[in-house]
Amino acid sequence: MAHLKVLLLSLLAVFAPAQAMILSSSLLVLVDLITGVLAAKKRGEKITSQGLSRTVAKLVIYESAILLAFITQTYLTGNTIPVASVVAGFVGITEMLSCMENLNSLSGTDLLKVLIKRLSNKSKID
Repeated sequence: MAHLKVLLLSLLAVFAPAQAMILSSSLLVLVDLITGVLAAKKRGEKITSQGLSRTVAKLVIYESAILLAFITQTYLTGNTIPVASVVAGFVGITEMLSCMENLNSLSGTDLLKVLIKRLSNKSKID
């Protein structure tokens, strides 16, 4: 039991610098899940355990990819190539786009286009 504790603490110490990437991507997956469920309910779709299990699988895959990229960056490329940041960025953008699609479904409009239009109108006023 003591060996297991040492192993777990060692793993936590190794991956501690990747904490922000892991938490950020997990938060985006959670927001995607919440907005996805709300959008599905609005469309009258049935919420199933199969659909929810895809979120768990996605979370495991994303976090594993980030941790593997972190190991690669830290111990193989010597921080020359920001592999972990690139992978975490890809995960973040993917989840952000999915959240935007869900929000578009909830609002019935393309929120990004509305935002761009409002910002361009504001810049013309200034």
